[in-house]
This record gives sequence, C-alpha cells and structure tokens, in this order.
Amino acid sequence: MIVTYKKMKSGFVSIVGRPNAGKSTILNTILGEKVAIVTPKPHTTTSAIIGVFNRDNLQIVFVDTPGIHKPHKAYGELMNKASYSSFLDADVVVLVVDASLPFGTGDNLIVERLPKDKPLIIVFNKIDLARFEQVKALKEKYQTLFKDAILIETSAIRNFNLDEIISEIEKLLPEGPQYYPLDMKTISDEEFIISEIIREKIIMLTKQEIPYSVAVVVRHIENKENKKEVLVDIVTEKDSQKGIIIGKGGKLIKRIRLQSEYDLNKHFRMPVKLEILVRVEENWRDNPKLIKKLGLMK
Repeated sequence: MIVTYKKMKSGFVSIVGRPNAGKSTILNTILGEKVAIVTPKPHTTTSAIIGVFNRDNLQIVFVDTPGIHKPHKAYGELMNKASYSSFLDADVVVLVVDASLPFGTGDNLIVERLPKDKPLIIVFNKIDLARFEQVKALKEKYQTLFKDAILIETSAIRNFNLDEIISEIEKLLPEGPQYYPLDMKTISDEEFIISEIIREKIIMLTKQEIPYSVAVVVRHIENKENKKEVLVDIVTEKDSQKGIIIGKGGKLIKRIRLQSEYDLNKHFRMPVKLEILVRVEENWRDNPKLIKKLGLMK
C-alpha cells in the first residue's frame, strides 16, 4: 500500500546472486538492522525479503532473494522462480558476486537470466577474502558481459564501500512516491520473523542435509498483555531427521527453543514463549501442493 505521494527518489531494487554470496549481509548492514537471517551455510534465504532504506528524499525498497542455483527439488525450483520474478518490477538489479570464487557454471546460470532492460549494479563482495588477481579477472569478465553495468567492490562483513551502492542506486532511481512509512525497515509479518529466527537456529545447530530438509510453520500466536505465546511446527522429511532435531533426551530441540526465544525476546521487546512440535511430511520439498499448504511459497 502506498502511504503518500510525496515526490522523492524512490523505487524497487532486486538483490540477486548465487547462494552464500552475502546478499542478506549486505542488506542488513545497509539498513543497520537484521531483517534477514544470516548463516555461513548456503540457501539460508529461501523466500524474498523486503527491506526499506530511507534517507532525505530517498526511499529504496530492496528485495533480497534466495540464491539462484541448479535445483534438485521442487522447492529449489520455486526459490529460483521467486528470484527471477523479482526482476519484473525492479527499477534496478543488484547482482552480488562472491569475489573470492572464480566465475563458474552457477554464475552462468544467473548471467543468462539477468534482464537486459534494467540498470545493473554488480557488487563484488568479500574482497577481504579475495586475491587481487581474482577480483581483477572477475571484473574483466563481467564488464565484457555487461558493458554498461556499474562495478563496485565491497566487504559487507567489514561494512566497506556499502555507501557506494546506495549512491549509485540513487542516481538510477526515478522520481516516485514514498511507498512505506519512513520508520519502516521491513514489511515482514511476525509469523515470518518467528519462523525465520527458529530456522536460523536449526541451520546453525545441525549439519549436512538436515537444515535444508526442514521447514518451520507458525501455527498460532497468542498476544497477551506482556508476552507472546507461539505454537510452532518443525516439519522434517524423515523420521530419522525428526530424531536428530529432537536430539538425545530432547537436548537439541531445547537448545533451538531457548536460542530462538532469546532472539525473539530482543526483537519483540517482550517475552516470547515457544511451544515447538516436530512432525514428518515425507518428501515435502518435492511436493509443490504441500509446499504451498505449509505456507512456504505464496
């Protein structure tokens, strides 16, 4: 919903890239607030997340997208679709490249789908981890592919050169309305925030395939005068995965709950009490109808 028609520089910016390139870290650092969960593991972002940057006469609506990859499950195909669809309404596309890695087939997958009719900024992130020759080769490769693209070197984790991204976006955006209130940094609802924080803890506390075989579904939120009580399902694909999530004597699920409650208490500035159930939906990632039923893709 558009709040006002005050004229300013404004527009939508799609952030795309391969998994674990640093898209969410860039967004969080630019906004000065954690609106997207971040872990060292790929595929942490699984749905589009809106972040709103405000400055005098400037509003940038960022759309942080799942990492584009070669999918092996229906869920992966839907994540890629969400990323590609973000191009449609974007005024500017920001491609985030991991500068510490050479150009590969995963990069080709994205390059082939980038729109030709949108201004493009290519951000070479993680330059603190990259060799000079590696960055130089990547920049030459992308400049050959996209002659009009703007190239920027950054290190999101060190907050290096992110202001340059904002400056270049501001030059490219048209005059437009103020889309969201000036104090808003994300439009994510509380169900999404709760499920993402719990999923972040699962990713950090489990190994190998487990994090990517798990979905978090908020079933009920009861808002009381001074606290929230939340009923949550953690959905796995196999009984063995359910056992891992629960842990011996329930130790792992307790750690997931306590760490999640800690972060949620800080976010909502009030106590949040979680009741977590773990259940099995066999092969849910290969079932588009079940994915939609779980509320994981709109």
